[in-house]
Amino acid sequence: MTNLATASNAVPQRAAARINLAQLPGARQLLLLVGIAAAVAVGVAIVLWSRSPSYALLYANLDEKDAAQVVQALQAAGEPYQLGGSGGSVFVPSADVTSLRLKLAAQGLPRGSAESAAAAADSPFGMSDFAEKARYQQGLENDLANTIASLQSVKSARVHLALPKASAFIRDRRPASASVVVTLYPGRRLDPSQVGAIVHLVASSVPDLDPRQVSVIDQQGQLLTAGDGGSAADVADARFRLMQSVEDAYAARVEELLTPLVGAGRVRAQVVADMDFTETEKTSETFDHDKPALRSEQVSSEQRRDGGGEAQGIPGALSNQPPSTPAQPTAANPAAGAAAQPAAAATQAAAAPTESSSAATRNYELDRTISHTRAPVGAIRRLSVAVVVDNKQAVDAQGASKSVPIGKAELAQMTELVKNAVGFDAARGDSVSVVNVPFHTEPAADVPGTPLLSRPGVRDVIKQGLGALVLLVLMFGVLRPLFRSLVGPAAPRRAAPAPALPAAEPAPDRLTLGAAPAAAQAPLDYDQKVTLAKRMVSQDPKQVAQVVKSWVAEDGG
Repeated sequence: MTNLATASNAVPQRAAARINLAQLPGARQLLLLVGIAAAVAVGVAIVLWSRSPSYALLYANLDEKDAAQVVQALQAAGEPYQLGGSGGSVFVPSADVTSLRLKLAAQGLPRGSAESAAAAADSPFGMSDFAEKARYQQGLENDLANTIASLQSVKSARVHLALPKASAFIRDRRPASASVVVTLYPGRRLDPSQVGAIVHLVASSVPDLDPRQVSVIDQQGQLLTAGDGGSAADVADARFRLMQSVEDAYAARVEELLTPLVGAGRVRAQVVADMDFTETEKTSETFDHDKPALRSEQVSSEQRRDGGGEAQGIPGALSNQPPSTPAQPTAANPAAGAAAQPAAAATQAAAAPTESSSAATRNYELDRTISHTRAPVGAIRRLSVAVVVDNKQAVDAQGASKSVPIGKAELAQMTELVKNAVGFDAARGDSVSVVNVPFHTEPAADVPGTPLLSRPGVRDVIKQGLGALVLLVLMFGVLRPLFRSLVGPAAPRRAAPAPALPAAEPAPDRLTLGAAPAAAQAPLDYDQKVTLAKRMVSQDPKQVAQVVKSWVAEDGG
């Protein structure tokens, strides 16, 4: 009896909750299921979209060959990419745009197109000679510009040719000239050898063009080609560049030597080189007296003899007599010659020369040395080296990093290293100074003028936040009401109002058949509940019988 009113209302609510889904029409069920599936699909798509990286433009307006090379390099590196603009634009994750451009630039990509923009070989009918020459000159200029733009440091180029009209008269002949304007990539510069290569490229492509008539300037208006070298300004400029290159080489050598000892970015070096640009030529001739050499010799001698078989004395009969001839040995008298030999020997001894003379002429050549000396231009007369070293970084007992000055012994070792690196020579007055001073570092600040959305990673964070917000709205605003409408309890049916109770009887504290709850009334005692149950049986016996049947069915089930 106690729970008669409560059970009579709770049983229909549980039954309605179990059969709510089954009581819906088929079309409504189908629409609800389709809505749930669509909401889930949209949620998954939003999650995937928020987690996917945002793509930014890497290169635009690429030729097919350059686009294929860039895509091949990205595939080899395993980087994601997207193609757009009919294959001429390449998109990569926005956070990797700068690093990928540096990597591709190290590989020389994109190389650019060097296709010719010249006109066709066959001219249209009726074209004048002037128009044909102008068309040829324009095509030649475009070809040279595309060729120069294919260099790695050159972004674009323009070539202007001044080709004079051919003349048969010598006095009317004018030399051809050309000017080249190059636009370099940021942070790039052309070496003198590269500028010379551009000059010779243009001069070799145009007939009768002297390389000295070609001028090359950059996008900032600076003249990159040197003059003919005859003017004082050209000579001074060449000397300044030579001195600057020498100083930079010495400073780089010192920083490269000390960087492993103190760390990267903790050493600064400046070098001042006093160079001698005086041109000196000297010719000297020396003779070595200690090493004479015989060049020529002439010797002559003369001898005179008295007597003998020659005619001597005063001419006359006595002097013309023949000399006495000793007897020759014969077969009849073999001893005739032997007897005369002592007499002949005595005669020859008496006829010995009485006068002799000799003369000799000798020419000697000394050792001679001729030397031609030309002093080198740009010899170093004095070096001044100044080096500033930052403090060392050490870790204290608490594990924090602190700056520690460099000791005197270590500083002296660095000074000796610097002296050896620059070729210190005390005889010419070189000076080396190494100082330890803590560097002043300013806190890193954001680059002014950079939009917030252009910074890497900001777009991804915003995308993920928007995806999470839309997903929450979808879950609590769409899916939750759909599920509640499918499995939630049905609205209670309205029953006939209960008859009014007597004023003396208090209202029940629980739900009655079709009545609203009266939680504000006082609880009923046992007699009042029995009286209420009797009254309900007398007023609506069918409803009471239905409640009793439901109780019996539940107990039997």
